[in-house]
Amino acid sequence: MQVARETDHSPEAVGEYCQQFNKLKWCVENGMGNEEIRIVTGMKAHLIDEYLKIIEGHNAAIPS
Repeated sequence: MQVARETDHSPEAVGEYCQQFNKLKWCVENGMGNEEIRIVTGMKAHLIDEYLKIIEGHNAAIPS
């Protein structure tokens, strides 16, 4: 609920974003490329790129 309030999105929309993110993350973890991710998730290329930026930024923030 807090994320929904802070982003001015409905709780349902935030839940959908999380589901999409998790699907895409699973695809990346299983070595899929952008075209395979597009087919598996049904996402548009620009949305895949945005989620990949989030994942890359998160990975860069984790100390190795």
